[in-house]
Amino acid sequence: MTKQERAQQDLDSDTGQLAEADWLARYVQTDGGRNLVNSIRDLIQSGRLQSGARLPTVRVLGTLLGVSPATVAGAWSRLRELGLIETRRRGGTIVTDIGARVAVRSASQDEQSWDLAQGLIDYSLLPELGQALLAGLQESSVHRASKEHAIPSLVAALVPTWPFQPEAWSTAGSGTEGTLLAIQAAAGERGLVAIESPTSPRLLDICTTLELELIAVECDESGPTPASLREALMRHPVAFVYQPRAQVPLGHAVDAARLSELAHELERSPDTQIVEDDFIGPLSQVSAPSMGALLPSRTLLVRGYCNTYGIDLRTCVIGGSSRLMDKARRLRSFGAAMNSRILQGALAWLLRDERTHAAVASARQRYASRRENFLRLLRVRGLSAQGNDGLNLWISVPHEETAIVSLAAHGISAGSGSRCHVGQKTGEFLRVSTARLPDDIVALEHIADLFEEVLGRPTAGTISG
Repeated sequence: MTKQERAQQDLDSDTGQLAEADWLARYVQTDGGRNLVNSIRDLIQSGRLQSGARLPTVRVLGTLLGVSPATVAGAWSRLRELGLIETRRRGGTIVTDIGARVAVRSASQDEQSWDLAQGLIDYSLLPELGQALLAGLQESSVHRASKEHAIPSLVAALVPTWPFQPEAWSTAGSGTEGTLLAIQAAAGERGLVAIESPTSPRLLDICTTLELELIAVECDESGPTPASLREALMRHPVAFVYQPRAQVPLGHAVDAARLSELAHELERSPDTQIVEDDFIGPLSQVSAPSMGALLPSRTLLVRGYCNTYGIDLRTCVIGGSSRLMDKARRLRSFGAAMNSRILQGALAWLLRDERTHAAVASARQRYASRRENFLRLLRVRGLSAQGNDGLNLWISVPHEETAIVSLAAHGISAGSGSRCHVGQKTGEFLRVSTARLPDDIVALEHIADLFEEVLGRPTAGTISG
């Protein structure tokens, strides 16, 4: 294998074994040195950048990222202070072998490592797909040349679950693809978009991909605040993007009263389209109302099902404005113009099957119990945290970067709060995924003890960030 072939293989790999500059540039945010530090730190803590990986020179990486070598050098300096990298005279800059120190501590205390950063679901809670896929194969339109963006059996199964009657339906390959299509249909590229803050890093990545300019809309325990939305709308954004329930990272849901207040503000801005990102779908504990019931010609609701039924289902649903849906379909027409009718039929079967309903209800309760128990244990220990729904907790910390590195030394990886903010952040926070926490209360108490040991008892600030 030639050197060029080996380099291409490294670029095609997601392991991060070798820190090729092109590979690294795909995974970092560069809106300044702080984001670069956070991105490299996340790659190290997740294992994508492994111990001993050699980092590119500041000049090469700076050129690829479009930032000055001084910006990269400053980020490297901060990462050295955090003990995550070191520079050797002849060996260049490499990732420090923190994994070995974690392993020694874990082995001595018989501890288990916990990945609470990546938001991975518990695969053991997924329902069986065999019968669903067989049902999908029986769809009468399978193999036909005509395009069916949402087959009739799927629409029939969706209608009882949808919070309003959409003008049009469509599907996409995942919740992320569906949301990207919806936002692009509503905002185009390089448009001005109002979005709740803090919000999901996934949504911010989508907006970065579309090169959108963002305006932060502040949140409280009921969702985006009317006053902050009103201020954002004064700048005439082309779209407003928010999560109606199980909001990442705050875990709130928008109730009918707050929805009415937000709709009142949006009525004054008739050119602003609305995108609702319901990424968690049926795993949410609440049935949040939709702006589609109040402003139907301007709203698209995207609902994901991969967390509930598994990523191989590859089908999310978009429902709402026919005008916006036509744009979303045109955007998709140059690739996979429609989702497989087999997979659409499988989703329709899952939505109707009583045994699957029971399995989903059990998973929903297990996830809720893990989140609620851990939230209670953290609060008992004096830590400031929130999360009433979903698969995350938002935890106030004295210093985010120090907390992440210190938790890693105990075998715990946590998400960066900085990655959730639009513009300047207003506090120090961790985003902690709760989906894979243990059900065993003793094990959960041990993890909470480690959080208390690392974080101490921070003074509660504005928890919403």
